[in-house]
Amino acid sequence: MSEVGISQKPVAVLGGGACAQTFAADFTLAGYEVRLYELPELAQRTLGEVLKTHEIELGGAQANFKWFRRAGVARVDVVTTEISEALRGAGLVIVAIPAKGHQPFFEKVIPCLEDGQVISIFPDNFGSLMLRNMMREAGCDADVITGGWTSMPYGVRVVEPGRADCISRTRELMCDALPSKDGDKFFEILKAIPAFDGTVEIKRGDTVIGVSLSNPNPVVHVPGSVLNVGAMEVSEMEATLGIPKGKYSMYKHGMSPAVARTQFAFYQEERKIAKAMGIKVIEYREDQFFWKGSVMGVEFWAPFADVIFPPIVGPTSTEHRYFTEDIPVGTVIRYHLARRFGVDVPIIESLIQLGSVICKRDFLKEGRSLKELGIEDLTKEQVIRYLREGV
Repeated sequence: MSEVGISQKPVAVLGGGACAQTFAADFTLAGYEVRLYELPELAQRTLGEVLKTHEIELGGAQANFKWFRRAGVARVDVVTTEISEALRGAGLVIVAIPAKGHQPFFEKVIPCLEDGQVISIFPDNFGSLMLRNMMREAGCDADVITGGWTSMPYGVRVVEPGRADCISRTRELMCDALPSKDGDKFFEILKAIPAFDGTVEIKRGDTVIGVSLSNPNPVVHVPGSVLNVGAMEVSEMEATLGIPKGKYSMYKHGMSPAVARTQFAFYQEERKIAKAMGIKVIEYREDQFFWKGSVMGVEFWAPFADVIFPPIVGPTSTEHRYFTEDIPVGTVIRYHLARRFGVDVPIIESLIQLGSVICKRDFLKEGRSLKELGIEDLTKEQVIRYLREGV
């Protein structure tokens, strides 16, 4: 399907959180027909009155180096908890959900997929592999293009359901398709969507695993959260250390030289995994880890702005996604890939073990596996062939 063909069809946005609401509003204000879908069990909490009004107000500074801003009240064409209503006749399908929501969403999506659709996962976080594997297991042969991105295109928070405060539009993002042979078509279709109107650079990555290994969330959030859990818990219980209760910010209160050194060591292990697999990941300099925003600040760099304005709060408990998503998904998959390809990753392994104790869970046992990605029994050569050619 051409980019022109896609633009003439409705856009389905899957999810009900901050980024999903921002995607829906951004596309709507740019003149697209949009269907917003949320899981029935979550919709009342995440979307609230939007289910009735269909209205989402997009605001915020939206800081970016293109000085672009799109704001206003968007009236979304369809807001639904029926997946078939969202997907029927859609061209582009935007998946804007946390990685731990991939499975329940994909279970709903797969029976309704149609030939010619393009599925874009923000961030990919190994979701493309999981989706393709679930499609095979379900016997789904829909002729679709699937791919994903290193991160979200927005730094955004929901003030309340239907009001999105977009702090910034990301400076750069990287993507690929599964298989990579579809990557050029995927890139051409996605490069001009409204979400990237403030983005300086979007580029192709080296396979969806290279893209997912380049996601900065695990390398920044996991060391930053695990190594600061004491300060976080004390501030939340006692409102001490000069931090009001509910206002603890890992970026403002938890970044230090020792934390940065641990994040850089984590990154070095990511690079070893990629090298063992024969794929490329994003390149960072060591000094970039010693910013208040670590390498997350590279992605969300904005003019005259610090990554901590206004302070991004969190984690506020050991149930926060910095622990409960970034460890069992991003970090655990890195560990399994390292084991599979003979790479020693003591920093990554120790952070998983410490996180498991902190959260009173066994993240290695409950975390995402290579089997769920469909690559458990493949050799290195077979994995690379599958990533690049789909065979």
